[in-house]
Amino acid sequence: MENLINSITNFIVDLPPMLQMLAGLFGTLAILRIFMFIVDFIEDRREGH
Repeated sequence: MENLINSITNFIVDLPPMLQMLAGLFGTLAILRIFMFIVDFIEDRREGH
């Protein structure tokens, strides 16, 4: 797991600053979408659908 994080970190650091910002933006949006999907899934399970 640490090897994966190091490889992603090295890839991001090698990018130009604008692409680093875009990668961070899209990464943040992806994490929020995944979190929203998990919360919706849990709510649907509790309602019995």
